[in-house]
Amino acid sequence: MQAQIKTAPYEYFDPVFDGRYETPIDAEYNLPDYCPDIQKILKCRAIPEVTSYMITGDTLTCDGVCDIRVLYLDGKGDSVRCCEFTKDFTASVKLKMVEEKAVACVQASMAHMTCRAVSARRLDLHAAVALQILAVVQKKELITCSLEDESIEKRGESFEAHQAVNAVCHQFTIEDTLPVKNGKPPIESILRREISCRVIESRLSEERLTVNGSADVSFLYTSAVDAGSVEKLSSSIDFSQVIDCAGADENCICDLRIITGESSIQPREDDVGEYTGVSVVVKVFLMAFLYKPCEVEIINDAYSVRSPLELRYAQSVFTKLHGVSTEVLKKKCTLSVSDGEIQKILDVWCEQDTVQSVCEKAKLSYRVKYTVCMLYVNGQGRILYMEKQFDHSFTVEMENQQAKRADTTWHTDLWEYRIADKTTVEVSVETSVSSTLMSMEQVKYLTSAGMEENAKDYEGKPRFLIYYASAGEKLWDIAKSHRAMLTDIRTQNELFDDVVPEARPIIICNR
Repeated sequence: MQAQIKTAPYEYFDPVFDGRYETPIDAEYNLPDYCPDIQKILKCRAIPEVTSYMITGDTLTCDGVCDIRVLYLDGKGDSVRCCEFTKDFTASVKLKMVEEKAVACVQASMAHMTCRAVSARRLDLHAAVALQILAVVQKKELITCSLEDESIEKRGESFEAHQAVNAVCHQFTIEDTLPVKNGKPPIESILRREISCRVIESRLSEERLTVNGSADVSFLYTSAVDAGSVEKLSSSIDFSQVIDCAGADENCICDLRIITGESSIQPREDDVGEYTGVSVVVKVFLMAFLYKPCEVEIINDAYSVRSPLELRYAQSVFTKLHGVSTEVLKKKCTLSVSDGEIQKILDVWCEQDTVQSVCEKAKLSYRVKYTVCMLYVNGQGRILYMEKQFDHSFTVEMENQQAKRADTTWHTDLWEYRIADKTTVEVSVETSVSSTLMSMEQVKYLTSAGMEENAKDYEGKPRFLIYYASAGEKLWDIAKSHRAMLTDIRTQNELFDDVVPEARPIIICNR
């Protein structure tokens, strides 16, 4: 005979894929007629961008485009040129089979790349795009919170946690025109471009999520007035989005992620035929995980004073959020050249940034990696390129010592640079990190309790015992081992705590 149980729902996000998937890219490119011959490749840069993705059944299909720009010296070797082309990529990723509808966020980066000039007019490129994918489904589990049987003693526990409310994926497109300002010359061609999106503020209201942010745009271009000179321009485009989000309210906590997708910066012609502005198009993906605080009640043990019980258990992982930690991690880096003096810096930028975060011993540790790239002119007037990878560690104190995990988003930007001496450049780099702090606790709880098959009731003889308990011994363990009612032991011995405060005799009466 099974005891009647009472359950309460607990909802959580179950990852059906959380990891990395690589897809290869191979391309051969012949320079168009308007591009001069390649004397030397300075830098080949490929930026993979997600165009779209969708989940059908147990497969996530992702389409994207890789923007490839090769900076090189022309035949004379006195000016920087750029040839640009795109290469599409697609990936089909198998997910864990589920019946529920999954949602995902996908971010693309370069895993590795080799680029070489086969001839003065032809390039050969071999690369791999890495897709960082998190796909989840929202599931519900029924947790036993009560057993209804007078002959069964049950031990309960309650604790605070956070349960899933909703996971929403939203995409939109930003379009704007940016003028060339501050007296800068018109554009001949764009050598390098950078677009990154960031969230400035997010607000939750009834069934709505409002996100305000900015798309930061910067690019390096050759001047249409002087083909040998380069100019740099940066600006930002603000955006605001209101997203329908079932279950959202002001009490929810939002873990928000923003990903810059397919984008383009194209020179825009004015009325006199000069390119004095650019048209910017950016596809943006927003992924929001919403949680709400809850109190979970479980039954973790039981016994009967009348007959042997068959107990069945299950284990579940409960999530608890401990807030969001935001930091700006600053570091000064040094680039030193070994082939003469630095006469002029044409451009300095950061790329290939990654951040790893670890919660341990009430401290949040970050490991930040990035590459600083520099295009410069040496003392002999030659244009050269150099890059250097940096690996830094940062540690910050956590106010909440219960956090065991940090889900971190980041953005690295070069703040400023200066020529320290004839061969050295000092670069200041800032990495903005936002970490959602959480702990994941695995808890064992009772799912059913019933009389064992063919089991007989215990003998019904009343008994009076004196048990000598040790200090700190749990009353539950004493009552269970003697099949006595816990309330009787508390009342008869005037013990109201869960443990025996000091060594003493305990009266045990079996009814």
